[in-house]
Amino acid sequence: MYNPLSWRNIPTAKTLFVMIFMAGIGLIVSVVALLYLSLHLISSKTNEIDEHRSALSVQGAIQTSANRVWSLVIDNAVWDDAVREVYPPVLNTEWLYNTWGAGFKINNLYDGTFVLDEHFNVLWGSFKSKAFHEQNLDFFGNGLKALIRDNADALKSEKNIYAGITRTRQGVAFVGIGLIRPMIGRLQVHNDVRRYLVITRHLNPQILSDLGNTFQIEDLNFTEQHTSEASVPLKSSSGELLGYLNWQPRLPGAQAASAASNDITQIVLLAAGLILLFILLSSVGLYKLARGENQARRVALTDWLSHLPNRRALIEELERVSLRGDIDVKSVVFIDLDGFKDVNDIYGHDVGDDLIIMMARALRDRVPEGGMLARMGGDEFAMMIGGDHSQARASAFAGNVLDFLGAPLRLGERTIHISASIGIASGTLIECTSSELFRRADIAMYHSKITGKGRVTQYDAELNSVREQQLAIENEIRSGMERDEFEVWYQPIIDARSQKMTSVEALLRWPRRPAGELGPDAFISIAETSGLIYGLGQFVLRRACQDLEPFGDLKLSVNISPAQFRDPEFEDKVARVIEMTRFPANRLQLEVTETYVLENPERARAAISNLKALGTAVALDDFGTGYSSIGYLRRFNFDIIKIDKSLAGLVDNDEQAAALVSGTVRIASALGMAVVAEGVENEKQMKLLRLAGCDQLQGFWFSQPMPIEAIIELRKVRYV
Repeated sequence: MYNPLSWRNIPTAKTLFVMIFMAGIGLIVSVVALLYLSLHLISSKTNEIDEHRSALSVQGAIQTSANRVWSLVIDNAVWDDAVREVYPPVLNTEWLYNTWGAGFKINNLYDGTFVLDEHFNVLWGSFKSKAFHEQNLDFFGNGLKALIRDNADALKSEKNIYAGITRTRQGVAFVGIGLIRPMIGRLQVHNDVRRYLVITRHLNPQILSDLGNTFQIEDLNFTEQHTSEASVPLKSSSGELLGYLNWQPRLPGAQAASAASNDITQIVLLAAGLILLFILLSSVGLYKLARGENQARRVALTDWLSHLPNRRALIEELERVSLRGDIDVKSVVFIDLDGFKDVNDIYGHDVGDDLIIMMARALRDRVPEGGMLARMGGDEFAMMIGGDHSQARASAFAGNVLDFLGAPLRLGERTIHISASIGIASGTLIECTSSELFRRADIAMYHSKITGKGRVTQYDAELNSVREQQLAIENEIRSGMERDEFEVWYQPIIDARSQKMTSVEALLRWPRRPAGELGPDAFISIAETSGLIYGLGQFVLRRACQDLEPFGDLKLSVNISPAQFRDPEFEDKVARVIEMTRFPANRLQLEVTETYVLENPERARAAISNLKALGTAVALDDFGTGYSSIGYLRRFNFDIIKIDKSLAGLVDNDEQAAALVSGTVRIASALGMAVVAEGVENEKQMKLLRLAGCDQLQGFWFSQPMPIEAIIELRKVRYV
């Protein structure tokens, strides 16, 4: 009779059983003979592993000390107050001493602070809270000189902070150097003026003792000669051998082997009998079960595309840590790729998958030791790390990710520009659950996304309330669209020569909101990040075409958000609105922002070409706020350039702005493009912009935005 449970019916089961049985017999015979050799090997390997661990710990201690100085330079050099005090011709030495010089006495985090000029000469210094009067770098030794020599261009261009080791006249020291610069934006100075902050922390017995306690290293000490086998060389940033860090080996293997030899013999004999019994009873079933379970679990906890752990694996790891009762701080870094949807829409999902694989590899290479990286799904990644310095290490990881994405990515023959919005949340698993920690990191990431993308945000309680307010507004926008609470208002665009109203710009307003009118600056960004901008944008285009259709001599200008422009069906939607409203395409002008065009040139060029094929004009909005080149203007063949009010509004009191406007007009004229100046607020600006050659003008000097009825009346009275 056929028995489906018989092991004989499993393919290759008999062969597998015989192999396992013979291997088990051989194992039993060999265990006794190899016992003492095994004990010796285990003892030796344990001692070697411990020695290797100690060496790694010492190296980690060195790196940790250098990282502390690096962090101190970041905290003190990237600081608006410091920029204000060190860049004037005369240094505020009292502020420098009170802020930096006195720090040695206050917190003992460093023993020397120095300010260097663009030639790396010392302008001011304080060592152990005493004035430092040398101007050259001889005091600091070859290590600092090597850091400056190898990284001079990067230091000058505000790219990085550097830290290393050197030998000063006072001994071996950890040293860091970085450009003193503002927290946000680029350094605004004339010529090549630079100020660099140098911080030193000299090696001393107390530091060695603290490092030994932190990394569990016994009797950590420094000698200039090689006096012990348990030591690692200490080299400066210039490669100069400074000495050796030594410690006392613990030899745990020998101690353990001696204490456990008798017990291990008995255990091995008992285990040998159990092994034989186990093989006889369940070898085939165990093999099949173990293989299936391991494979299923591996698949369940691994992301199929990136081969990283998935969301479930990361959460399970946090829960295991929580069950163990760990009380150290855990930090979660939540990463969301900005513009990933564009990559899928423009290049296809295959390229999107390749980008995810590249990002997974790049992020894995940057994960700090002890961290766990996972793909949370879609274009989202998360990294979890614990320990005393988890927050600093998480921040450093996030900064490394942004630095990596600062340069274009190369995928085959394609060059892709992409950034990331990053949120960081930290806390113990006692004060909050693992899911709450992820929620906080997600809130911080969302704040990065709505405040400009390509940045890092640390979670705090205020972000939670901000997010709740944003969600409330998001829900209000949805209900407001259903209840017809939105309106389209219009601002005149005036012909610079005839002073007649030739066109209007459509602007979205929310006057019938139950809680009171809300300005566009407060809800447009929320609509963009939530995807509601697609519906709002279509509403504005459709309503504006309906309102302006009867007035055949007025042209219509409509702003298109980057989110709308990313939509691969956007051009078809515009065509349907034109057809439905019977609005002449040659009277419609669509405005796209300069930033989006530069970030997504291939999609922008295709969309602009398709829109112009419909008969509409395309304008480059906010010109002057970005970094467009003449090559870009020629490549995209815009019909109109709109000079942003941040530039046009300065022509009456800023000669440079006036010159830039005149230059823009000449370039646009040479390329056959009309020029509209926005933000005209007084008569003098109007006259200067008209003299500069602008074709059209727009701003509060002519009119504020108003409903269509008011615009028509204004036109009859003033701009006929």
